[in-house]
Amino acid sequence: MSSKVLLETLGMMAVQGTVLAAIALVITRGRRIPPAWQAAVWLVVIGKFALPWAPALPWSLADLIASLRGEPVASAAISLTAAPSAAPVEAATSIGWFALAVLWALGALVVIVRANLAERGALAIARRSPDAPDARAILAELGAPRRVRLVAGDAAIGPYVVGLLRPIIVVPPALLCEPALLRAALLHELAHVRRLDALGRLVQLIARVAFWWFPVVAIASRRLDAAREAACDQRALAVGRIERPAYARLLLQMAQLRSAGTPLAAADALDQRIASVLGPPPRARLGLVHAVALIVWIGVALGGARSAEARGLETCVYNADLAEALRQAHPEADADNDGVLSHDEACELQAELRRSAPENTMSLLDEAAASFLAAPLCCNCASDPGPTPDATCAAE
Repeated sequence: MSSKVLLETLGMMAVQGTVLAAIALVITRGRRIPPAWQAAVWLVVIGKFALPWAPALPWSLADLIASLRGEPVASAAISLTAAPSAAPVEAATSIGWFALAVLWALGALVVIVRANLAERGALAIARRSPDAPDARAILAELGAPRRVRLVAGDAAIGPYVVGLLRPIIVVPPALLCEPALLRAALLHELAHVRRLDALGRLVQLIARVAFWWFPVVAIASRRLDAAREAACDQRALAVGRIERPAYARLLLQMAQLRSAGTPLAAADALDQRIASVLGPPPRARLGLVHAVALIVWIGVALGGARSAEARGLETCVYNADLAEALRQAHPEADADNDGVLSHDEACELQAELRRSAPENTMSLLDEAAASFLAAPLCCNCASDPGPTPDATCAAE
């Protein structure tokens, strides 16, 4: 993939993801949707930034944007010699695209290295920490999977869970002396394990690596983090029969500790979480209509664009580069001698060449000429005074 194609792909993904983020802001407003569903909505938005390709769907956002833009899908390539005078400009442009691609790659590398160091540091703390007293009995009482391990970590580091296949829950030793608060903290971390939030964080990392330069991704990621933590709060309160004031006190105490990995009570949005815990509980579950709406949201958000042919369009291959190459190969086609081969002049050239090369002689032409004669250059396209890049016209 060339530098230009890579950056253009990122740009289109940024546009589509921004539209989805704006829709998600409207969908998740208020308290009508439980936090778990809000987290699902924002995870889909993040997934759009992380997935460069998806199966084409007729009602997807990508397909709608492609239809509005008249976006063509490449048809038969036409190989013509470019104008020698354009070579320096093209070289300078290529260098510019390459420089931008290098800058993007350096930023992505920094994000990867920082994330890797943070994850390895959190894992190192967890692995060298001793098992908590009666850890297996405590976890079994809460119905935790056997692969989960409970350890007593640093007194200054708040509770967190780290690890995908073999999760390790790290709690400060002081919390082991308060059974009620320990139970609440463990239920919260086990909610992360059962929800497979580690996979969601991996999707977030991929999006951050690709779009480290784009603030919308950071905003969407923070929204997802807040909704995810609120969802785990509500799950812990629902299954643990924990007093809400006690749970709020736990959040406040743990927020005062340093964080490693993904802490139970990060300082961000703490006030909102405490207000949610002390307020009336949201609806725990939504109905079938809402489930169907979420499936539709996934399809609309993550579906790819169909080809121009699938949308009932025929793609014209006429563009500025082709026009200049044609002018160099056939200078007589520039009827007005303005140094630019207009769309009408290119169409007249193609029609003239077609008349002078009947179908029974097409096989005798070189590949470039045959491709040009067969290309949809003038299929109902509007006449323009100059080259129209990548014009798309209706099928005849």
